[in-house]
Amino acid sequence: MPLLPAGALWHSCVGVEQSKNLPPRYAIRLEDLRAWHVIVATCAACRKRTHIDARLLQHRRPPYTRLLDLERKLRCSSCGNHQGNTLSVTMAPRN
Repeated sequence: MPLLPAGALWHSCVGVEQSKNLPPRYAIRLEDLRAWHVIVATCAACRKRTHIDARLLQHRRPPYTRLLDLERKLRCSSCGNHQGNTLSVTMAPRN
């Protein structure tokens, strides 16, 4: 089951992994995300993982919004957990 939006935010599970093309996890902002970045939400309770489109996160939010700030507003669509969820950012595989 996909993650569902609540108001302007997606309910999900979310963690951010460091890449040489990304700033440290605590500093990643929406403006840092590119088309080749893959964003994965992970639930701290049930461990459900799902991909989130960067455009969805960027919609109606200022570009300086940090991913860590968005993690606090996410809720898992499977179990309803909203604490400790993380957003992970990795690079998409090259063809």
